[in-house]
Amino acid sequence: MKKLDIHSNISTAFHPQTDGQSEALNQVLEQYLRIFCSYHQDDWVDLLPFAEFSYNNSVNTSTKMTPFYAEYGQHPRSIWPSIQDKCVAGNEYVDNLEKLREELRQNLTDARERMRKFYDRKREPQPDFKVGDKVLLNAKHIQTLRLSKKLDHRMRGPWTIIKRVGPRAFKLDLKEN
Repeated sequence: MKKLDIHSNISTAFHPQTDGQSEALNQVLEQYLRIFCSYHQDDWVDLLPFAEFSYNNSVNTSTKMTPFYAEYGQHPRSIWPSIQDKCVAGNEYVDNLEKLREELRQNLTDARERMRKFYDRKREPQPDFKVGDKVLLNAKHIQTLRLSKKLDHRMRGPWTIIKRVGPRAFKLDLKEN
């Protein structure tokens, strides 16, 4: 890993937070399986390649491009060869695939919207702190001489904010206490 400049981030089943991107993708894939199991119980296994194609041909919210485009630099060809115009069964098959593709695209959009809604529900807006406000400092990363971290104070302060140094970071007057 060192020779390839790869940084290992070991994860376990009990700590999936270390690999959030894979966890998000797993949620999307689970959503696909739920959709197919709910509506197409007789042929969902046969439809998985189309679900994969639909996912790989939809724009990713973080990269703002499709996985196909990110991998190959172009989008897959969606226009079917004109030779199929002469085959009625082929046209029906292509029409069914196009309907399925649209359904998959809509299902993926709905799944993303549901995940975003549930994720945002747990997030609270940041308090509007101003210079001069008194705040408590989380002592999680402060080392003390106490033997047991569990019995130490969890919060320190109150401290006065002297300066805003970032959107969520502030400089505190620690000489105050």
